[in-house]
Amino acid sequence: MIKVILVPVDGTQRSGDVLDTALVIAKRFAAHIKVVHVREHTREPFMFSGMPASYREEYARMSSRAVDSVVDEVRKQFNAFCAADKVKITRKPSTAQEITASLHILEGDAEAVLDKESRLVDVVAMSRPTKHRIGGPGVGELHESLMLHSGRPVLIVPPAPEWKAHRADHAAVGWNDSVEASRALCMTLPWLAQMKKVSVLVSKKREAGVEDVVDYLKRHGCKADYHVIGGSGINVGKKMLDTCADIGAEFLVVGGFSHTRTRQRLFGGVTSYLLSNTNIITVMAH
Repeated sequence: MIKVILVPVDGTQRSGDVLDTALVIAKRFAAHIKVVHVREHTREPFMFSGMPASYREEYARMSSRAVDSVVDEVRKQFNAFCAADKVKITRKPSTAQEITASLHILEGDAEAVLDKESRLVDVVAMSRPTKHRIGGPGVGELHESLMLHSGRPVLIVPPAPEWKAHRADHAAVGWNDSVEASRALCMTLPWLAQMKKVSVLVSKKREAGVEDVVDYLKRHGCKADYHVIGGSGINVGKKMLDTCADIGAEFLVVGGFSHTRTRQRLFGGVTSYLLSNTNIITVMAH
């Protein structure tokens, strides 16, 4: 079951979109939304090392005010979200069958803090990266680290107006017979079992074994079928999204594909394309 949803926020509209989607998930499972903002310490630029102390002190004050301003915005966003949707604010997840939320303002390096905070949650919900690459300092750019180190599925929320938070009832599962695809499928079974339909997307090369995947899903109470897709490399990612649009699937499950230990290959091809371009809810697991 999905009982704790981690939502990293930075006070922007994109964070608000993710909160709205997290609420849809919380309503489905009577779950707790754990909202985390990391108040990062601003590092002094190297070029300031030779400047007078007064300039460096003023820079530190301005940076601190900017960080505090973001924290204030995060608190306002969280309180408005809870008030608008009548979400009960608690310090930690409740054992009762109710929707709750908590806000945690933490200090430190965002990557390290979020990796730690993701240990005891069921899914991490994040906005689709704003840059066409993986990595970077912003909250929306930490998918790589969380996918690799959290051991949890990472749910990608496209920005508005491409996606408006609502309950999806038709899921697609990208299957390539890899460990990552298997983990992604198993981690999302609580969702898939509640879907009205689950479609397995498979290449012609893997079609011979796809009936076993469909049977596995059916044994878990899913109404499942499969579709054969073509393409190679990033074209597979595009073909997946095109197929989802054709069959009406609004929820895509894929493995964070890896073929070698290198970073380029690990997050190249399909995974990179989907992170940059998905227009539906996409869940990835490594």
